[in-house]
Amino acid sequence: MATVANLVFAVALALGVVTSRAGNEPAIVQIRRVEGGFQLERNGKPFFIKGAVGTYRLDLLAASGGNSVRSSPNALDEAHRHGLTCLVGLPLANPRKGFDYENAEQVNRQFERIRELVRRYRSHPALLMWAIGNEPEIGTSRDQRVPLWREVNHIAQMIKAEDPNHPVITVIGDAYKRILPELDAHCPALDAVGLNSYNDMLTLPEDVARAGWTRPYVVTEFGPRGHWQVPKTPWRVPIEDSSTEKAGFYLKAYRHAVEGRPQCLGAYAFYWSHKQEKTHTWYGMFLPDGSATAAVETMGYLWTGRWPTNLCPRIGPGKIRIVGPQGAQDQQSAVMVAGKEVSVEVDVMDPDNDDLVITWDFREDTSDNPNVGGDYEPPTAPLPDVVLGTRAKGRIADIRLPNRPGKFRLFVYAHDGHGHAATANLPVLLVTPGS
Repeated sequence: MATVANLVFAVALALGVVTSRAGNEPAIVQIRRVEGGFQLERNGKPFFIKGAVGTYRLDLLAASGGNSVRSSPNALDEAHRHGLTCLVGLPLANPRKGFDYENAEQVNRQFERIRELVRRYRSHPALLMWAIGNEPEIGTSRDQRVPLWREVNHIAQMIKAEDPNHPVITVIGDAYKRILPELDAHCPALDAVGLNSYNDMLTLPEDVARAGWTRPYVVTEFGPRGHWQVPKTPWRVPIEDSSTEKAGFYLKAYRHAVEGRPQCLGAYAFYWSHKQEKTHTWYGMFLPDGSATAAVETMGYLWTGRWPTNLCPRIGPGKIRIVGPQGAQDQQSAVMVAGKEVSVEVDVMDPDNDDLVITWDFREDTSDNPNVGGDYEPPTAPLPDVVLGTRAKGRIADIRLPNRPGKFRLFVYAHDGHGHAATANLPVLLVTPGS
């Protein structure tokens, strides 16, 4: 019996969304100067990166028009099986975690580890480019970064000697406006730069020009507005956009910073899976149960010019509203008395009029944790015995708030029965009576 993955891939081939799988010969990838900018070429043919970060559902990535993943060398075989290329990340130690780039012994050990990885994977047919590290500048001083960038340049020179057939970049975060001049000065061996950008996508090409960077760039991560870039509640936790708002931002960001930008070689959407970072829904383009959110179909539209035949549910502008005995509350956040019972309502619809299955849960809010740079965060589990029941086909939920003060979040999920979902959440501060 054919698997779902094989069926998806076969349909994609029939529609012309993807081509047949590449051969097993290593590709020659070059960046060429063209009139007005740059062009990435793979085996002599133009190749504009239509990618995602992560290795979940690569069948769907290929069927959606994607052609590349950004991941570790371990993803090369799986990417190749789906006709995808891979921007391979080479691990680079971060000074903020104790690595000293003026310690020759540490630096040499790392250099040799990276050389071994390059030698092991340089002939893989899915290899597109090498990326040295990911945001190593986070939490560093300028004095720390000078030896860091010199070593990045040293590594880039080594890679180009070992493998002249694949470009080399390094990846920096949203401090790129002040970091790009440093890279320009200390890293002449880099072929391009990888930029991780979120809300700054709306000014990225202009920022790059002002920074004086004249080499090409790849958007190595972009997604919803970052947790550090959104409004906060009065108790200083970030207010997360709904999945529908996030999809709209992917569209707007891509069109501004990627489409029609001759300095840009393409982009990788973040995150083609699910992950806990501030919340379990903030950055994942899929929910933990595997359901695709609207960001997935939006990227497919940007890559192919076509929307899928069945679309994700949509969270409306009302999002979540408190409708219980404590009265209507601000839709961005809510302060409520611990132990009380309230009712909540979600503003949701389905563009295909699919019957929606709507569920709710209530969790402790850990979004004000100090982690940065995608550091590991333990997941937060739903609290038991909070959701008492639902009405109006799940659109209204009756809840009993925990009998203790603290910071929490109320989550809602709407599934359409076709593998798609929408989600939103409401930050809630529980207080004691009379406080």
